Amino acid sequence: MAKILVYQLYPIAWKTGLKGMIEMIPRIAKLDVDYIWFSPLYFSPRYDQGYDIADYTMIDPRFGTIDEFDIFAEIAHRFGIGVLMDLVLNHTSVRHPWFKKNPEYYCWSRNPIIGWENLFNRQSAWEYDRNRDYYYLHLFHPKQADLRWFNSQGKELNMDLVKEFKSIVNFWTKLHKEDGFRLDVPQSLNKDFSKDTLSFSDLLCGEYATKVINAIFPPKQENSPFLMMECFDPMFGPIMEKYYKNTSVDYVLNVLLKDEFLDKKRDYSEAFKRNVDVNGLMLDLESHDSIRFPSRRFEPKESLFKLFNSGAEGICLYQGQELGLCNPTKDELPDKLMLELDAQTEMRYLAGGDLDELRKTSRANARVPIPLGEYVRQEVDEHSVLNYTRHLVDEWRMH
Repeated sequence: MAKILVYQLYPIAWKTGLKGMIEMIPRIAKLDVDYIWFSPLYFSPRYDQGYDIADYTMIDPRFGTIDEFDIFAEIAHRFGIGVLMDLVLNHTSVRHPWFKKNPEYYCWSRNPIIGWENLFNRQSAWEYDRNRDYYYLHLFHPKQADLRWFNSQGKELNMDLVKEFKSIVNFWTKLHKEDGFRLDVPQSLNKDFSKDTLSFSDLLCGEYATKVINAIFPPKQENSPFLMMECFDPMFGPIMEKYYKNTSVDYVLNVLLKDEFLDKKRDYSEAFKRNVDVNGLMLDLESHDSIRFPSRRFEPKESLFKLFNSGAEGICLYQGQELGLCNPTKDELPDKLMLELDAQTEMRYLAGGDLDELRKTSRANARVPIPLGEYVRQEVDEHSVLNYTRHLVDEWRMH
């Protein structure tokens, strides 16, 4: 398998939108990146910073226009870099037209299942809709309604939804020459409505996610889109292997690896080895869903060295990681902004959580704007983290 380096851009952190991200392409190219992955650029009310999508075929005006996206893709392609969009399969915004026009696309209940938990704050996963006099399911933010991919017996796949998403995929790959997708938390499709309880662990190993992925993305053919999927595998291997072997995904990101290093300094080698032996692993240490790695008491160059010498064939860098950025200070990320940037933190706070404790692991820590002046400073410093990262990429490519 060829080595693949992906670079994640988180649009909400760019005050200048696509114009600013276009200017960033030459810097990303100096890292010898294969793909740039956008967290959602789609039109959204942004209750969950873009993962609550109201239109999968429209660029949010806060970031720019579809023409500017095409310019981004064209320039990236000139540098030999592919473009990946985030594809959210589990839910949409309640402001998506489907919610009113196609209510059958969603999970409804006259009597909500009491034991089903929301994954953000462990409160009820059901929200009352006054217009229909029913409750809809939301495993995440209350403004994100879960899509119903299977009938109540879990046997028949909703082919209307499959057609909708095939159309979305074609819109980006055919019209706008996008090169692939990152699949957002597809394991959340593994819902068994015959059970009285639902927790995070109940979603990890079902077959529904595999069936949906294969229905939208058939077996690999020439010119098939590049696919990587978010995965939660507490066993560090079997679940990742299952999706890699049984779907058309090219790489699997194990989100839980970061938690190995959350509380205290530990030896990397054992945790990495449990992952790098898995076929199709895409290894990452930072993302929009985590705190900055140096804030876990790891020296930036040390953590980057371990990442690129882990033996992983696929690596994903998050914007600013190549600068060795730490979490922002409280002055840089005041409480109000932290709650705006992270729906999970906000929901846990409203459920009684302590703000100072929530700050330690809040996803907002990685969502503040990148200090672009730091690129200018580190460019001219031969000993900077940025130049060290470029050296590591070169070494990783060669060996």
